[in-house]
Amino acid sequence: MLKDNDYINAWDNKLIHKNLQNLFIPKNTEEAYKLQSNYQAYSKHDLFGWKIAATSIEGQEHIGVNSPIAGRLIKERLYKSGDNVSLISNQMKVAEAEFSFKLNKDIPKKNIPYTYEEVLDCIEHICPAIEIPDSRFLNFDKIGKDLLIADNACAGEYVLGNNPTKFWKHINLKNFKVGCYKNNQLIGYGIGSNVLEGPIIALSWLINELNSYNITLYSGQTILTGTCIKPITVAEGDNIVMDFYELGKVDCHFSST
Repeated sequence: MLKDNDYINAWDNKLIHKNLQNLFIPKNTEEAYKLQSNYQAYSKHDLFGWKIAATSIEGQEHIGVNSPIAGRLIKERLYKSGDNVSLISNQMKVAEAEFSFKLNKDIPKKNIPYTYEEVLDCIEHICPAIEIPDSRFLNFDKIGKDLLIADNACAGEYVLGNNPTKFWKHINLKNFKVGCYKNNQLIGYGIGSNVLEGPIIALSWLINELNSYNITLYSGQTILTGTCIKPITVAEGDNIVMDFYELGKVDCHFSST
């Protein structure tokens, strides 16, 4: 683990990095993931799970990368469906609809990639989720992949649905539509194929990406597989509902407190 208290201070206090000259800059992706591990080390809880940023073309354009990146889900930023979520100091101010999966077994390092079927066998349940991403860099779309990873892959708050689904494998997630509502108005649909051509493909990418850096995922961890919609602009007072139909709904209210 590489220690840099500037990253932790910005994360804890939702600050923008002001003096980049004094900031430790990772020289490669491996160093970036080591820096990212500080968020986990300084949390009061075990690591809740992982998220994937930039699994869609729109998501990649939003943060200025050309491939996905992984981040850690810190439990202090977890909310339940129906909760109020503060937008204070959040500079992105967008909401994303995401498929989340809970793991039912450890996924240790191995010398060959995990297959699609092996990944399917690691899933305990699926649950609708909302992510409210953020960055501690003002020009987050111009800083590049490694600094974004060190910034925890634009992780912010996230909201999980209250009723996970254990029996879902009959569903074609690639063609699965998600209705996106803001203040009771339908503003569009997401679809599973926006997530690296399918949420299980995205989950497989994450597992094998972390495997390549000798990072183990553990039973009980939750994975957010990236937005299936174009990020929705939100403001204080807005209510967001993501309707995953037979998989349930997830919603949250945005406040300024």
